[in-house]
Amino acid sequence: MIENTNLELKLVEIRDNQYMSDLYPDGLPSNAIIDKTLTAKGATTCELDERYAKRNSIIIEPNVPVIDSKQVKYPNLLGVREGVTDYDVKKYLLDKSIRYKKIIVTPESYSKVKQAAEYAGVNLFKDFFLLIDECEKVVQEANFRPSIVQPFFDFFSFDNKALISATPLSPKLKGFTNHSFSHIKIIPTYDYKKNLLLIGTNNVQLECLKQISLNDNKKAIFLNSPDYAKTLIDKADIRNCSKIYCSNQDNTINKLHEDGYKASENFMSGEILEQYSFFTSRFYSAVDLDTFDKPDIIMVTDCLNKSQTMIDPFTHSVQITGRFRSGIGSITHITNWKEGLKPKSREEIIEDMEAQSKVYNMLADLKETLTGRERQLLTEIQERIPIYKVLFRNDDYKGKVNPFLVECDIQKSKVESLYQDLQSLNNAYNETGHFNVSYHYEHYKEKPKAVKAKPLSRERKLQILERLQDLKPEGLVLKFLTEEQQEELRSLRHEAPELCKYYEKFGMDKIIEIDYDLATMKRQLKSAHKKEIYFIPIDEIHNKFIIGRPYSENEIVTTLQNIYDKYELVDDNGKPLQAKATYLGKYFKPSDRITIPNTRLKGYIPLEKRYSLE
Repeated sequence: MIENTNLELKLVEIRDNQYMSDLYPDGLPSNAIIDKTLTAKGATTCELDERYAKRNSIIIEPNVPVIDSKQVKYPNLLGVREGVTDYDVKKYLLDKSIRYKKIIVTPESYSKVKQAAEYAGVNLFKDFFLLIDECEKVVQEANFRPSIVQPFFDFFSFDNKALISATPLSPKLKGFTNHSFSHIKIIPTYDYKKNLLLIGTNNVQLECLKQISLNDNKKAIFLNSPDYAKTLIDKADIRNCSKIYCSNQDNTINKLHEDGYKASENFMSGEILEQYSFFTSRFYSAVDLDTFDKPDIIMVTDCLNKSQTMIDPFTHSVQITGRFRSGIGSITHITNWKEGLKPKSREEIIEDMEAQSKVYNMLADLKETLTGRERQLLTEIQERIPIYKVLFRNDDYKGKVNPFLVECDIQKSKVESLYQDLQSLNNAYNETGHFNVSYHYEHYKEKPKAVKAKPLSRERKLQILERLQDLKPEGLVLKFLTEEQQEELRSLRHEAPELCKYYEKFGMDKIIEIDYDLATMKRQLKSAHKKEIYFIPIDEIHNKFIIGRPYSENEIVTTLQNIYDKYELVDDNGKPLQAKATYLGKYFKPSDRITIPNTRLKGYIPLEKRYSLE
């Protein structure tokens, strides 16, 4: 999937029983983007094992579990992650008992290696080979892991360097051309395609429950949402024989344990799988899941409830199905689709960004002529332009476009386009060249239920309210929100809809008065909704009915219903608002019920307009 079309393409064949060390017995080639096509071909082994790469090496790995598993296999290697200091790295660099230094590090901890090398008097750029493994992660995760791009600031300064993945992605950087990079594509000489069943459905949860109960095989379920995993576990009543593997961000693991779920942020070498094992995106690539088990793989996407569960056939699916080193059973991807998605093409995104960049720069020039509040206001306007979110914020690159974030947006839009309809997803699987795809659709009469959000603790309510007071200050305050702030506000409203609605409607003092009680908030919001929903079209309703003219009940209902439908009004249960003839009294002082002259129809006469629904 490399789109740097200007690079020289080199095709290298590999046989079924061969590994990367057979192709490159002296270590991986330099100045190359290596598309190894297949996982489990020993690419990192080729660099970590001193029998092959007789040189100092730094390998950038996207996640900590990869580092942990490699350290078990190679005791002389140094794993650098949170908790390892630059002093620890310096000590390792100066250890003369280790001839070839092998450092494996997360992108976020790369700065420790660089700092330690300066302390130790080591020239990293000349003395070390730099390999960025699973390089697509730098693109896919740049939007929520800003430091993941840090090693790329130095990448082209290394004399010897390479990118590698079975599913590489990278932005079009000038350095690839300037440093005469080649694109090496490994071509298997044997049939490596795997059978995959793609199941489209209108109820992802029920189809998941059906699939996991089909047979007694162990199931490895790849689903990028711990909350969704909890829902499936509870619906299937499998707590005692299931486990969730995810990151411990926000203390997630401890919270899962407290709720009675088995969970871990690591997969240990030789670990025996539970009957049902759930893996989030932390485990989609790079991690060797060394176990004697050969589970059935089930990938789950619910783009209507959890957009982060969208799986990219070209990268995620290829990586997921190559994680288990002892092999796997069947492969299934269960998904729904979202017809309303309108993703943009690469060309449209770039065209939009170029236009936004011109406006941003024009405002920057204008800002130089201003001072004080006017300058501050213009800065706030600049930060609301979408391109601001893809600019570097500090250091030497401040104000310049971050190409990884641009590529991240492009790839995200590309994946979303596959979930507009199931045929697009099916076509994409066929285009990967990795799967023999069979497809069928499962329809359920029962409508899918939304995944329940975890209950809000008082501490979390206070945290959300603190952010709301900053993002949506009370009173007549004009505040421009950046794209990140708008996204944060959307996220808060999704996490705590009633709390956010109540704050925006009634204010902080009222929340304190009811002691942060969500039940009271829901009750008062429901009451307010009943009053307000009818008020929305009051002007149009006043214009539709003539004072003093009799109207039949059927006329009243039809007229009101057409207006309610036009405004898409819903009741407090979220269903379309249904009109009644008596609702005429919400907008007019009506007569008593009468018989319409010259008919047998019953109805009312509007006598006087009402402007209050009290």
